[in-house]
Amino acid sequence: MTLIATATLAAAILFHFPSDFRMGLCVIVSLAAAAVVVRSFFTGKFMWTLPFLGVLGVFTPFHQPQFSQLVISIFDMATLALLAASPIILGKSTGAFMLKPAKENVAITRP
Repeated sequence: MTLIATATLAAAILFHFPSDFRMGLCVIVSLAAAAVVVRSFFTGKFMWTLPFLGVLGVFTPFHQPQFSQLVISIFDMATLALLAASPIILGKSTGAFMLKPAKENVAITRP
């Protein structure tokens, strides 16, 4: 979910979608922020729930933002950076298919 929200935010920043698509963006980012809040709560990193709760408050799809386009762009970029860094912050591996180092079997023999 975080990857989808990161890609959607990156596309919104790069291509400046019309305000009609902002509702979908807010729903996607809100779901990802809620998922990260739950994940950070269960991993015991309670201080990281606060920034993601702030993201959830800013990107709630139930109200129209009263911010200027510049402030919205700043929020978008800050949220993009926060969501992109969330696997590192929460101690999760960033790649789903990372190779684990092979364990060497060493047999100790006595002569």
